[in-house]
Amino acid sequence: MKETQRQQLAGPKGKRQPWQRHLRTFGSLTAAGQIESALSFATTAALVRTGGGAGAGEVLFAQAVASIWFLLWDPRFEDAQQRFVPAEQLRGRGRGTRLYLRLVRLDVAAGVLATLVGVAAAVVADAIGWISTHQLWLLLPAVLAAGAATPSGSASAGYALADRLSRLGMSRLVLAVFGCVVTLAGLLAAGPVGYLAATVVSALVSTVVLTTGACRRVREACGPPAARPVHMPTGLVPFLLKSSATGSVSVASDSGVSVLAGLLGGPALVTYLKVAVAPSRLFTSFVSPVTAQLYPRLARAGAQGRRTAVMRDVLRTSALTAAAGAVTVMAASESIGALIGLVYGPEFKVLSTAALVLLVGAALRGTVVWSKVLPSALGFPGVRLAFLTVEGVCQLGLLAGVTQVWSSAERMVLAFAWGSLGLLLLSTAAWFVLLRLLTRHLSDATTAPFSGLLKTPRGTLRQGS
Repeated sequence: MKETQRQQLAGPKGKRQPWQRHLRTFGSLTAAGQIESALSFATTAALVRTGGGAGAGEVLFAQAVASIWFLLWDPRFEDAQQRFVPAEQLRGRGRGTRLYLRLVRLDVAAGVLATLVGVAAAVVADAIGWISTHQLWLLLPAVLAAGAATPSGSASAGYALADRLSRLGMSRLVLAVFGCVVTLAGLLAAGPVGYLAATVVSALVSTVVLTTGACRRVREACGPPAARPVHMPTGLVPFLLKSSATGSVSVASDSGVSVLAGLLGGPALVTYLKVAVAPSRLFTSFVSPVTAQLYPRLARAGAQGRRTAVMRDVLRTSALTAAAGAVTVMAASESIGALIGLVYGPEFKVLSTAALVLLVGAALRGTVVWSKVLPSALGFPGVRLAFLTVEGVCQLGLLAGVTQVWSSAERMVLAFAWGSLGLLLLSTAAWFVLLRLLTRHLSDATTAPFSGLLKTPRGTLRQGS
């Protein structure tokens, strides 16, 4: 009897039910994200305790500058790969594989070029006196590490295309542990420069392992690359430009804050912001895996014109993440100060209020976590680009304002946290309004095939806008 019940639960021929596969994938990606965040906090805490607030701020500032540099040069192919590779595969076995590999090679080439130009720019800046030699030796490994990580998005897209996200989660978890060990060893052996040099090794190993695995999984799922040449699908380049710009603006809202904080408030403010935002980053890493699972579901439902399916997935996601956010905030309200003091040192406990406010903001943003993928999945990458641009400008303006009004880093961070919460309240409400607009062209009576991803729906908004 028990064996029969297990077979019924597993489904025909022992296959997992869809909810079991989704839960396994979410668990794997969430575990990887949480471990990555926890180990990142550990290495940052070790850096702060070893180099002090000012020393750690110099390292974090160098990493932020490198991130900003690659915002301008990294094309970010992952959204375009997930949108156009399945459609290309429908035209013949192996055509999707060939297109994916072609985009991976372009991604790697762009990363290498951006890295070489970035290194040359740093050397020239040192030669003409714009930066000191000490800053150069911090900036060079930061640029190399960021360059080594540029194809990571394409690797993640490959696992998603092959429906192997659970394996991606396990690989990321192992690589995160490896990176933490290497980074801590570098910090203890050679200080901040050793810390940054170790991040280069970690990023390079992670990229090679994940990219190699992704290419193999795509071949297994879509077949060997087609012998006949595959031309770039119609609409790919405009879509790529807008989705890449969207990804760049999204990252800029983070790295740009660190760079601006370093320019206006000094290294100490950079460190204070990094510490205060740590709990919210941990929560964000918990809910972010949902977007990797949502993207292909929303893209299929949107291509088939199934508005009910899109709304169901989006609203269920909002309900689940809102509940998770409420529980997290309540649990952290009493312990966040003690945890910050334990991890970073007693002198940082003064940031507990700011950290809690930023955590509330992260929980609020989590209710619209689907906003990261919904516009692109439905063919409107320009919508999120415009939205994030406005949001990023407001955030940077807020930081510039608080640095002019308050003099102490602690008060700057607290004012920035409250201002950010206000911005997130407005943006969350705006995304729910946009949800109705983005899905207005869909009709459950439509039964378009998956190849409809390349078609332009009729309505108020045009795909690719």
